[in-house]
Amino acid sequence: MPREPLRVIVNPAAAGGRGRKAARELFGALDGRSLVYDAHHTEAPGHASRLAAEAVADGVDRIVVVGGDGTVHEVADGLIGCGAKEPPAVAVFPVGTGNDFYRMVGPDRGVAAVMGLLDNGTVRRFDVGRVEWDGGNRTFVNLMGVGIDVEVLRCRGRFARLPGLLQYLASFLNALVTFRAPEVHIDTDGGEGQRITGATTLTVITVGPSIGGGFMINPEAQASDGKLDLFHVGAPGVVPILRLVPRVIRGTHGGSPLVTMRRLSRAVLRRPGGESMWFEIDGELSPEPARELRVEVVPGAFPVLVPARAA
Repeated sequence: MPREPLRVIVNPAAAGGRGRKAARELFGALDGRSLVYDAHHTEAPGHASRLAAEAVADGVDRIVVVGGDGTVHEVADGLIGCGAKEPPAVAVFPVGTGNDFYRMVGPDRGVAAVMGLLDNGTVRRFDVGRVEWDGGNRTFVNLMGVGIDVEVLRCRGRFARLPGLLQYLASFLNALVTFRAPEVHIDTDGGEGQRITGATTLTVITVGPSIGGGFMINPEAQASDGKLDLFHVGAPGVVPILRLVPRVIRGTHGGSPLVTMRRLSRAVLRRPGGESMWFEIDGELSPEPARELRVEVVPGAFPVLVPARAA
C-alpha cells in the first residue's frame, strides 16, 4: 500500500483550548509550504487512540500530534495496540499543561520547531511502559503512578490558570493537606528479593526524567535505554516531604534516605489484603481501580521524530 504523507491529530481542548489555536498556526505553515496533509480533531477521551490506529490502516507515513502528554499517550497506545510492525513516526507539537514527554524530544517548541522536525528530524525509537491489570491494559509514554499524584489530578482543575510546574506544585500542596498514604507492596525484577513495602506518599515508574511540568523525579532516566525508572518515597510526614520537594524539582534528591530509586524492566504493585487502588497514566486518572498493577518496559516501540542533533 502506498503511504500517505502526513496526518495531523489535534486535541482542540489541550491546555484549556490552546490546542485549537496551535493547530491553526500549524495548518498555516503547512499550507504555506504546499505540504499535503489531512487533519483530524479529537472529540472525546480515547479518540486519539482510534485516530492513530486509523492512520496505520491508511498507510500514513508521519503523524503530527498537537496536544499534551495525554494526547501523545493515546496516540502511542493506538499505534502500538494495533500491532503495526512499522508504525508511522510521530512529531509532537506540545501544547499541554506539563509537556514532560516533549522534554525528552528537544528544547525548541512552536510551529518552527515542528516544521524543522518534518524537514530535518530523524526517527528515534522511544521505550514505552505497559501496565496491565485485571480489567485492562495501557501503554504509557512517560509515567504511571500511585499515591498523592491521584489526588493531584483530582484537584488540578482549581489551579487551571497556572502554568505546568506551578499548577502541579499548587495542586500537590493542596492535596497534601488531606492525603492519607496507602500501603503498597512493590516487587521489581528480582521478585520478593527486591520488594519495597510500606506506606507511600508517591510511587511512580517513568520512561523519562520529569513529571508534573518539570519535577525532575528520575533525573538519570533515558527514553531509549530499554529500562524504566522507579521513584518511591514513603510517608515520613508533611514537614519532611515539604523539605524534599525543592530537591525533587532540581533533581538533587538521589542521596535522600526518604527516597528509593531503581532502574528496572518490570514491576508488580499491589495493596496488602487485596484492596484496590487508583492510579494515574501519563497525567490521566486510571479508568478504574486495580488490585494489582503489572508493569513492564517495551523497548523501542514508539518511533518519534527528534532534532537531528539530538538523535
